[in-house]
Amino acid sequence: MASGFIAPRAQFSHSNVRFNSSSSAAEVASEIQKQLPSFDSVTDSVSQASQAIGEASMQWGYLQSVGLAKSWWWPPDLIQHLMEIVHVSTGLPWWATITVVTLGVRFALFPLYVKSSDMMAKNAKIKPELDELQAKMMASVEMSETQTIMLKRKKLLAANGIKNRYLMAPMLQIPLAIGFFSGLRSMANIPVDGFQNQGILWFQDLTATDPYLGLQCLSAAVIMGFMRLGGETGAQNFSPAMMKVFTILPLISIPATMSFSSGVVLYFFVNGLFSVLQSFVLKQKSFRKALGLSEIVPPPPVDPSKPQEGIMDAFRKNMERAREQAEKRAESKAREDEQKELAQKQRQNNHIKIVRKSQMKKKD
Repeated sequence: MASGFIAPRAQFSHSNVRFNSSSSAAEVASEIQKQLPSFDSVTDSVSQASQAIGEASMQWGYLQSVGLAKSWWWPPDLIQHLMEIVHVSTGLPWWATITVVTLGVRFALFPLYVKSSDMMAKNAKIKPELDELQAKMMASVEMSETQTIMLKRKKLLAANGIKNRYLMAPMLQIPLAIGFFSGLRSMANIPVDGFQNQGILWFQDLTATDPYLGLQCLSAAVIMGFMRLGGETGAQNFSPAMMKVFTILPLISIPATMSFSSGVVLYFFVNGLFSVLQSFVLKQKSFRKALGLSEIVPPPPVDPSKPQEGIMDAFRKNMERAREQAEKRAESKAREDEQKELAQKQRQNNHIKIVRKSQMKKKD
């Protein structure tokens, strides 16, 4: 009987413990649920954090705080500074900021292209004379003759008001183009806040590649356009062979740039579009007359009956001419050295004769 009484007590006690444990777990779960924020509050917090980041990107020095725009003299950093100035001061989205900065830089360089276009037009007028002097220079062997031809060329350029430094003016765009490419690529790689959602049309994400290659195709089209219009100065006359090259190269650029971010290729397109408009304007007679620029000389007509010289053929011919000229100059130098040696020996012999005569006079 004792054992029968004890068993129910033990069973009751075990049941009581289980009940208390379940009750405590429920209370703890309820307490945790009270302490946890609701889904709405979490969403609001994330939204506030995103807004805070967005506000930070609209403040001066944001790009520097993320490791960009460290200096004012390095082209990529300079472009990033310009991007931040326009983005913060105007509140424009990033796609518009890239467009405005690109156009602003090209407008700043426009006077140099105008001057370069004038120099190229003047240079084209005297091209036959320059080609003749160049041929004589390539055929010359004596250094004195080469220097004389170079002096004639210099006088010819000066007489026609041609300054070579303006012909090289468009080269200033090269460091700026590198700055745009490197600067925008770094901004997309970080990525800068807003680059992922401040695109336009089909390329909303400026950090991603263009899935349709639309920007690449547009960029290739505008490059072909301004090359056919006479380059960025509108005054360059390209040979038929070079025109073929400038048709093929833009097509090659499509697969070459397909891995670039949309922000970078957007710059290529805007820059190329400005070049097309610039070439068109610089070719207009009314514009050139208003600014007092020289008229553009059309290229000489191509004789279809004569075979056109290809680029590789011209390259081989120039290399052959350079080799022949080097051989002739080497032979000429050898003759000069031989003549100098003979002259030196003659002077030594004359000196010996004079010394001997003086010695004989002293003996007498």
